[in-house]
Amino acid sequence: MSSDESSDGLEELRSLKALYGEQEQEKPAKIKRERFIPKASQAKELNYVEVPMEKVLFGDRQRLLTNLAKSVGLKLPNDDEDEQDKNPAESKPGDKRKAAWSDSDDEDLHVGDVKKATKHTGPLNHLRKDKSYKEYLTARFQRTLNQPKWAEKKVKNEDDEDASSDEELLKTVGFIDRKARSSSLPQKTLNFKRVKDLNRATYAEGKVTSIQFHPTSTAALVAGKNGLATIYAVDGQKNEKLHSMRFKSFPLACTRIAPCGTKAYFGSTKNIYYSYDLLEAKDSRRRLPGDIPLMHRFELSPCGQFIVTAGRYGAIHLFTAKTNELLHSFKQEGKVKGFAWSADSKRILVCGSTCNVTVLNLRQNLIEHSFMDDGCIYGDSIQLSPNQRLLATGSQEGVVNIYDYESVFASKTPQPEKRFMNLRTAITDLQFNHTSEVLAMCSSRAPNAVKLAHFPSATVYSNFPAQHEKVGSVTSMAFSPHSSFLAFTTKGKEVPLFRLKYFKGY
Repeated sequence: MSSDESSDGLEELRSLKALYGEQEQEKPAKIKRERFIPKASQAKELNYVEVPMEKVLFGDRQRLLTNLAKSVGLKLPNDDEDEQDKNPAESKPGDKRKAAWSDSDDEDLHVGDVKKATKHTGPLNHLRKDKSYKEYLTARFQRTLNQPKWAEKKVKNEDDEDASSDEELLKTVGFIDRKARSSSLPQKTLNFKRVKDLNRATYAEGKVTSIQFHPTSTAALVAGKNGLATIYAVDGQKNEKLHSMRFKSFPLACTRIAPCGTKAYFGSTKNIYYSYDLLEAKDSRRRLPGDIPLMHRFELSPCGQFIVTAGRYGAIHLFTAKTNELLHSFKQEGKVKGFAWSADSKRILVCGSTCNVTVLNLRQNLIEHSFMDDGCIYGDSIQLSPNQRLLATGSQEGVVNIYDYESVFASKTPQPEKRFMNLRTAITDLQFNHTSEVLAMCSSRAPNAVKLAHFPSATVYSNFPAQHEKVGSVTSMAFSPHSSFLAFTTKGKEVPLFRLKYFKGY
């Protein structure tokens, strides 16, 4: 071996030792920590491990990065992919999100802790007392009032995020057009539920004669023969009493709330009537103008300025609601049975005890037109739809005719578009809902004689009222402003109330 080869070998050996020495300098600490076995006396001291302050504040490195990524809207592939693999159903768009906050005390509260048997409720055998009270209240609310759309907490779809900023601004200020309903009102069967009687809080009105829903508030006015009128809150469950008005020696025969919602008018078989200010809770006793003998059947105009009332022997009197001034008196053949105002308050359609329907023109103060109700011998009720397209008339023979409102002026004997013969006794009252899609018909001559008809199909709902429901002999009806509730006055003291689930709100 030459000297050059030996020197090269020594240099390689030195370099290997140097490299090995560097590795050994890195390993000893690890080896010592791994091979270090504490004594029993030092065990207590080793239980306390010093944790860096950054880990206390921000967590470990992976958790910190995950939180930072979420705050800026980024996704870490390791964490999110694992979560989607574990729970693929949770990431679907449109699913309901978790509540932002929940009270643990609500979960511990049961029905038996709140609901107690009293002399009014009787035994509560129909309730599961071990059920969560929160679930019980949620189920009751959903059965009575469907959850509104604004309360549905759903994840937005990608299509919704593409909306322009201008549309978002319009949505906040309310100028964007409302979308049409996704589903139309069913034609054959109606989704409804009977709720608690409207006047269940008192039943103090005696024989109920009139029911009126407030045009703006969730309240209703019930009046009866006892001279007592009561305002109830309308919720379908408690229907609590809000206010009562008593009129001494004045049996209430007809009650109407003004379209503005601030006043109510009470009529009877006497030559006086009462005007009640609902805001100040003050009543005003007024004498009927002229020779008007009574005010047992009257109607307020849609503008709220005029009152038309039925007199004796076919007389029709028109006077102002504010100044109590008699404007004009009309005369028709036969006893007046019902009124129907046009939407512009310029015409009044009058149904008499004969087969004729009279149209009064208030601009010229004359009888503008008169036509014969087809197949009618004695008329009993009349109603004009809110959209001013359908005119419904009811006779004592139990027949309800539906006319095209514009066509009745072209002939003395117009032909009805549809004829309902589902009731066999006199039609006491007719009422359209606010959309003119539902017509309610009733007769007080027979129990449960109530029917609802659908438009424009002109079909009668077969499941209303239910066979096991006992409504009684219905004398009049009223829809709430948005048709969510339908109330009946009967010959008794009860006011049955129904919830029509298709219509939202009040």
